[in-house]
Amino acid sequence: MRQPLLLTALASSITLSAQDFPFPDSAATWVQYFEVMVTPPPLPSFAWQSTGNLCMDGSDTLIGGTSYTRLMNCGEGYVGGIRSVDEAVYFFPADSAQEYLLYDFGAQVGDTLHDVYINEPLGLGGSGGFVLTALVDVVVQESAPSAAYGGRRLVRVYAFDPVIGMDSEWIEGIGCKHGLFTLNPLNVSEYWYGLYCFSHLDTTYWAQGYTEIPGSDCPPQYAGIADQPVQDGKVYPNPTTGSVRVDGLDVRRGVRVLDALGHVVRVPIARVSTTSVDVDLSGQPTGVYQVVTDEGRAVGRVVKQ
Repeated sequence: MRQPLLLTALASSITLSAQDFPFPDSAATWVQYFEVMVTPPPLPSFAWQSTGNLCMDGSDTLIGGTSYTRLMNCGEGYVGGIRSVDEAVYFFPADSAQEYLLYDFGAQVGDTLHDVYINEPLGLGGSGGFVLTALVDVVVQESAPSAAYGGRRLVRVYAFDPVIGMDSEWIEGIGCKHGLFTLNPLNVSEYWYGLYCFSHLDTTYWAQGYTEIPGSDCPPQYAGIADQPVQDGKVYPNPTTGSVRVDGLDVRRGVRVLDALGHVVRVPIARVSTTSVDVDLSGQPTGVYQVVTDEGRAVGRVVKQ
């Protein structure tokens, strides 16, 4: 008589584990950036052009008898409503008469998802990209929990129409690493965009790369990284062929290094003093790298020769 109870408990456990990272419905902020190339390869540099600040405070809105969570341009206007059904996420734009699919974290490898909503200007602060609003068909190439994203399910999709976008990574409980309403850009027009920062409740989970920083959130950004004050910090020598020193009060808790695509680069970092660290880039390819604090605050950019 006890076996059915054990089976029931096991089934219940499996069901719960599949919902470990639900899509946010309150206290969430997505900060997204758009930048253009100002100097060409082999040592490209980029200038920040615009920022998309999207906030969710937990307030609800009723559309056609269905409840959605309100998504706002942080501190400004209403963008639309978001709701989750099982593991799919739907968006009802403010200027639309219907909802659209944003993500499906329950999709399996080989599945085709039709009419996925893309809106580059909405996600990039009103400018950027070359796709306005589109409905994209994608095929699922990967769908599994990822250690790189804290056990969250990674769903990698590929667009059938390469003019609109290429492969894209959806991360359970966060959205897309390229922005809430965007795919991986083709980058044929010397521009780039992506998710700069994402926080939910009191933890930052994305700072140009996956992270978990309790007791922090993403403040909206209204200037590019290159335009933000570097506090009292500095990175030298710049350019470099090997190591650089990073000085400043902002680096007391540590720093991370990002490549030109915003990926975290694993490099040796040695603390010299309470306000200084040495970062060894000697094993990295030629290019532009960005040093950020553990909280995601920009310290400076450095050219590796």
